[in-house]
Amino acid sequence: MQMHWNEARAAIRAEYARIGQSEAGEPPPGAFDRRRWDRLVQAGLWRMVVPPEHGGAGVDWWSFTAALEGLASTIRHPGLVLSVIGQAGMVRALELYGTEAQRRRYLRRILAGELSATAIADPDTGTDVRATSSILAPGPNETFVLNGAKHNIAHAGIATMVLIVCKLAGEGREGISLVLVDTDRPGLRAGPPDHKLGNADLPTGRLEFDAMALDYGDLLGEPGRGLGNLVNIVSLGRLYYGLVGGWLLEPALAEALDYAQRRQTFGVPILDHQYVQKKLTDIRIGIETSRWTAYGALHQLLGGAPEAAMSCSIAKIAGADTVIAAAVDLLRLHGSDGYHEGRVSGFLRDAMAFASVGGTDEMHRRNIMGQMLRLHRRAQVAPVAAQPMRVAG
Repeated sequence: MQMHWNEARAAIRAEYARIGQSEAGEPPPGAFDRRRWDRLVQAGLWRMVVPPEHGGAGVDWWSFTAALEGLASTIRHPGLVLSVIGQAGMVRALELYGTEAQRRRYLRRILAGELSATAIADPDTGTDVRATSSILAPGPNETFVLNGAKHNIAHAGIATMVLIVCKLAGEGREGISLVLVDTDRPGLRAGPPDHKLGNADLPTGRLEFDAMALDYGDLLGEPGRGLGNLVNIVSLGRLYYGLVGGWLLEPALAEALDYAQRRQTFGVPILDHQYVQKKLTDIRIGIETSRWTAYGALHQLLGGAPEAAMSCSIAKIAGADTVIAAAVDLLRLHGSDGYHEGRVSGFLRDAMAFASVGGTDEMHRRNIMGQMLRLHRRAQVAPVAAQPMRVAG
């Protein structure tokens, strides 16, 4: 397990922290941060996890994690970090389940900076994937037709490729399948951008599929096996949401420490009050808890541990709880000034996205319980299977 960053990874972390810290040429409010995204591409972010045969360097996911952590620890708006996590999910999807033709087609485009999207939630069923109403029906000559809609999709209006979760016609709650297509495919239509409470720099929206023609080359992985494959894909994003949920607090915590030493009440700096110290130390504890939980989950995921999916959900909850609770406490710490339009109130709006991005708290607790029961049953069976067979004499 990664216990500290070696010299090379520490340098990577520092490089991407500088990119996050750079505020020159900030995009207009509500616009995707294309300038900083292009800097990430030029710095070689995606080369770390794309294999050499497809134009990358094929370093490893730990080096990528160091870069992501550095970016999250200095950037002031989380939208770009969430975009990076979504793109990492597409790389992992191709790594695990893409055909050689799909990898050739899409990985070089990711290296060039093209954006991807992942369409999971339906307008009517949300993230209950088995109940999706996006239906993949058979067509003539080994083709398919997809009808349905998805919403709350990051990059819906600006992505050039999209991974779609759907269900084979007539399969009930089973038959989940994954489809990967270009967004200019006939029959695919993007809706208007969403208007959200925060994270305006992360464009989200709706996609609709109207008799969209597909063939076997558009399927990612085996049809009907998509649910298990999807869990393996999104687990990486879940632990990364947990990791960045903590580290996004780093600049705000530094400013809060300065503010607490400068601001006085009753003749002393507010930092001298125990309740203020508790709020600030709780933020530090949350950052470290999110960090180490995410590291552990990544170690398990890359190693194929049976409890990896559970740990990734735990990491996501830890990071989300940390960033939301801390954002509220920071606003309270700044009093009425914090409630005014500015960095503190803006951070609270952005932080609230972690209540749902990557899955709600309720969804993850359901997943954790399911994994707990599965591991419990496996533990009960294992001792029985390990007993030596007795031979009657």
